[in-house]
Amino acid sequence: MSIPELKRYAVRYDSMPLMVYREVAAHLACVSGVETELEWKKDSSFRYQDSQVEALHICQKPDADPEQIKRILDHYGTWQYSPLQE
Repeated sequence: MSIPELKRYAVRYDSMPLMVYREVAAHLACVSGVETELEWKKDSSFRYQDSQVEALHICQKPDADPEQIKRILDHYGTWQYSPLQE
């Protein structure tokens, strides 16, 4: 499934630090019709080397530019995509 087909989905990058997830969310917030939310890991043990974020949830409204979203995400690396329930 490609980004243009998805309207609500999560992206993951296992080794990405919290700071970079927040930077990606800030970049995506500049795109009209895009909303983001961080999903925090629920693991009870904290390891500084691991990401504290499970995924970044993205909601694309009809006026969002999926190609711009893809360019932003691709700038940061290779993501794992998974659809979210509507």
